[in-house]
Amino acid sequence: MTFCAIAGLMRRHLLAVTVVLIIAVCAGYDIRSSPTMYSESATVEYAVARSLGKSDVKGQFAIPLIATEVMMSQALMSRPAQGQVRAAGGTAQFEFVPANLYSLQYPNYDEPAVAFTTTSHRPAEVRRTFHVVLRLLGQRLAGLQAQAGVPARNRIRTFLSGDTGPVAQPGSSTRVSAGLALLTVVAVFMVANFLDRRQRGPGVIRPVLARRRLVGRARALSGP
Repeated sequence: MTFCAIAGLMRRHLLAVTVVLIIAVCAGYDIRSSPTMYSESATVEYAVARSLGKSDVKGQFAIPLIATEVMMSQALMSRPAQGQVRAAGGTAQFEFVPANLYSLQYPNYDEPAVAFTTTSHRPAEVRRTFHVVLRLLGQRLAGLQAQAGVPARNRIRTFLSGDTGPVAQPGSSTRVSAGLALLTVVAVFMVANFLDRRQRGPGVIRPVLARRRLVGRARALSGP
């Protein structure tokens, strides 16, 4: 389809095109006016204190460390734990996801590490929730091991690495706006093309049906 044909198509259905553009502009304004999102991320590693720096001992404790990591992750993401976080002032969203080398359906937890992230529109909430979750994790982990009678020197502990601090997430609104612009162009063309075909449809179908009827009558008169 040439540019002139496309321009003519848009002119014939100017009202519909205008409506689509107004909807797209409103959606784009809503995206642009939304506040900046902030997040803080880190890796929470599980280890026995005396095994740090000794790879052979780490390998010996790998299975119980991974089991503890998965269990604590599930506990922290449960509704009761989330309620405790909120009660302690952690108002930001948070995720505590074990390091998975395969898929959610068939997980492969091969290392005792967790990706921990807090997210909010306010950096102060991000930071506060980050510390609240870590404090709750430490309390639960220490309490479970104390109940099990594990000596303090042999207890599993958590160590933080790669803490980003509260950082803005730039570019997300720009990418969404670009995607919205592309979808708007596609929607404008599809709506205009649909309306154009709908208007032309009866005028095209009737001559075809009439021609088929004439051919059928001619065959009937001529006989076998």
